[in-house]
Amino acid sequence: MSTERAAARPPDLPAPVVPGGATRPLALRVLRIGAPVAYVVALSLVIVSWGLPLARDQLFLWMGLGLAAFSVAGWRGWGRMVLEWLPFFGLLVAYDFLRGAVSVTPAQAHVTAQLDLDRALGGGGVPTVWLQEHLWRPEHLHWYDYAAWGVYMTHFFAVWIVAALVWRFARHRFRRYAVLTVLLTLGAFLTYWAYPAQPPWMVAELGAVDRIVPDVWGHLGVHTVASVYGNADLVNTVAAMPSLHGAYPVMLLLFFWSAGWPARAGLALYALAMGFALVYGGEHFVTDILAGWAMAGAAFALVALMPWSAAPGLRGRPARARWPAWWRRAPSARRRAG
Repeated sequence: MSTERAAARPPDLPAPVVPGGATRPLALRVLRIGAPVAYVVALSLVIVSWGLPLARDQLFLWMGLGLAAFSVAGWRGWGRMVLEWLPFFGLLVAYDFLRGAVSVTPAQAHVTAQLDLDRALGGGGVPTVWLQEHLWRPEHLHWYDYAAWGVYMTHFFAVWIVAALVWRFARHRFRRYAVLTVLLTLGAFLTYWAYPAQPPWMVAELGAVDRIVPDVWGHLGVHTVASVYGNADLVNTVAAMPSLHGAYPVMLLLFFWSAGWPARAGLALYALAMGFALVYGGEHFVTDILAGWAMAGAAFALVALMPWSAAPGLRGRPARARWPAWWRRAPSARRRAG
């Protein structure tokens, strides 16, 4: 009976040709290449025409476009990406508004405690004043002036670019990273509100302390794209304690601690370089930086105690990753493997 059915079955026919079907894989390949190229060209034109997009809203706009451009194949996940990033962006924009709202006049800001502690740490002298007396020559910029400027500027985009990389390549860790960053940032805001503090360049008692970063900016003639929602009222010149510039590198160091000693060494050097740039540039006292390091450690410890922080941030198959395999796996998988 089975032989008769097999004989009666018509021979295999070629699959029907769907009009345009053969072009779909080609179109997708073109889009995968064309979207990143278009993104890089557009970003380059913006930088050349208007300057570096360092404001938070500008950075988030371009990071969102970049994530979309480099994730064309996973376009069905864009809605999830927006939901994951929207609270992150909203909280940090709110922080910028609140940061300006709690600003006070320099005369109302604290400075005595920072001066006393810096003098104790510096053996009687203020480290900022000592460094500028020995290294700073405004009439002739040195290589370390440009290096200090470059390290200082990484503050405006390093944390957010790392956030994009974590979301793209180690998505199960994104929730923890986002909460850690927002917690540290809002903790700094509460301290600005409770303890407004003057930076070294504002303290008349120290004499002529220069702000080196703006001087290098002027020498380079580089412009930036202003925030679309920002104005001068959002700037808080007495938000010096703690130093978020100093806190973020230590936050990255702690977050990537388990990635191995090369990551630890590189991020530790980054934290020290940022500290030097801030003190030498007249932006922060050493005390401000130590307070930022302590706050980063406290925020990391608090997030580590949260019961959900060790769980994957998103369920389902993780994005294809280029992180070390033992680090990119969810902590539960690592425990099973061990």
